[in-house]
Amino acid sequence: MIRFIILMLSFSSACIAAPTKQLIILTTFTESSITPITQQFQQHYPDAVIKVLHRREESGLRLLSKNDHDIDIVISSSPLLFMPLIENNRLLPLDSLSLTPDNNWQSFLPGSASSIAVFGYSGYGLMWNKDYLIKHRLDIPQTWESLAEPQYFRHLIMSSPGRSGTTHLMIENILQQYGWTDGWKLLLQIGGNLASVSARSFGVSDAISRGLTGAGPVIDSFAFEDQKQFPFIGFHYQDQSPRLPSYIAAVKNRHQARHCLDFINFLLSDNVQQSLSTSSLNKYGLHQKPSQPFTVLPIDYEQMQRRTILVKLLFDQIINHQLDLLNQAWRHIHQLARQPSLTDAQQQQYQRAIKLASTPPVSEAQANSTAYNQALIHSQTDVHTAKSVKRWRQVMSKQLEESILISEQILAAIKEVK
Repeated sequence: MIRFIILMLSFSSACIAAPTKQLIILTTFTESSITPITQQFQQHYPDAVIKVLHRREESGLRLLSKNDHDIDIVISSSPLLFMPLIENNRLLPLDSLSLTPDNNWQSFLPGSASSIAVFGYSGYGLMWNKDYLIKHRLDIPQTWESLAEPQYFRHLIMSSPGRSGTTHLMIENILQQYGWTDGWKLLLQIGGNLASVSARSFGVSDAISRGLTGAGPVIDSFAFEDQKQFPFIGFHYQDQSPRLPSYIAAVKNRHQARHCLDFINFLLSDNVQQSLSTSSLNKYGLHQKPSQPFTVLPIDYEQMQRRTILVKLLFDQIINHQLDLLNQAWRHIHQLARQPSLTDAQQQQYQRAIKLASTPPVSEAQANSTAYNQALIHSQTDVHTAKSVKRWRQVMSKQLEESILISEQILAAIKEVK
């Protein structure tokens, strides 16, 4: 009887461990961009049954944190999605694929080179609707700085780093290029020109294509997809911006898919690599050059990871949730900038209004503090984080309200003189 039970348990374990034909792919890319690729793969492996799950970064992290998930493959441009998998040794080794290291694609985290492959890359830049710009007599925006110009007041859109991994990379690029204080100063000035903050990254390109707004920062793949359909869409890369690698990895789970490594190998094959830029993914193959040259500025991923919760929460509290006050404060500041002359006292107050509207409630010293960052938890139930978030929102609101009051007083004084 005991032998029979042992035999049955062994048989059950073998059944559980047996590879399955179903391949479940978790990705931050849109399902419509991945599906044509999976269909090509199924032509080579007709027995494969593929399911694609599209999730945002935060949602994907929550799913992967569960012990009973059946995710086989993770595909994303967000390095943060892979970091818990690396730290918890949840990735399958890719040694059997004989990957050839490329110095141009340095791993974003030590020890991940044998378990994560880069199969393509993207860039980001500014996308605009030509017809919209002509209608509103707006110039084509060239740089991040140009988005802060008064002409773009309420003609811009962008996503939130808390909702979009790509936007998080864009924000980090600005903060690392300009520094914490000047970076947020620029972001708050751009925030004053925003018509809205999109809940999803592809919502930016969608709003621009539909003529709901004029311009905004997007990943190139969204712009290229819209350019295939709409001749009035323009796009150019931002100089001093990073290349955004597209990562793929196989995840250890209870019901390992038979074709995990086959799918990764397929994406790295010459046929797919050579056609990647014209595929539904709109990515560049590893050895393809971008359609427009731009100076590459690498991202410091370790710094990004240290302050990721801070950056995401802070953006929401001082830009996303302050949009009305930001618009009002910067509209007044733009009005004052057009005044032919201000008295010395008014000029001092004007500069104070600008400073109040462009200073984040978290200092550079706090942002660089390990203790300050580790105390923040991305959870609605954490008391310390909730208090910090509330304090940031209150401080920023008070600063913006004071900036508005100062500007209104100067404008009223100018009107009286006239």
